[in-house]
Amino acid sequence: MKNKTYRRCQNCGTVNLNRDYCENCGEIVNINLKRKLKREKDAKQKIQKQKSVEKNKVTLFFENARVHENSVIRYVAKFFYSIWTIVLAIGSFIALVFGYIAA
Repeated sequence: MKNKTYRRCQNCGTVNLNRDYCENCGEIVNINLKRKLKREKDAKQKIQKQKSVEKNKVTLFFENARVHENSVIRYVAKFFYSIWTIVLAIGSFIALVFGYIAA
């Protein structure tokens, strides 16, 4: 025997039997479905936000140079990009140490 699920619509107050949407006004009455749709919407917004963030010009230059068709330019760019990454890592570590000391 199938379970009967009664859900009351928060919008109009209609009681719905085994439905995800209100038969009177069309509002979502299934809270699990509502949460799932909200998570999907938030995930899409997060992806849109990440796409809209602009990259640093130096990083963008190195990324473009690393895939250049000329092998000399590609290897020089990889070398300097490696140095740039190490400088950023050391700077981040120094900032962490100073932040820890200051707190």
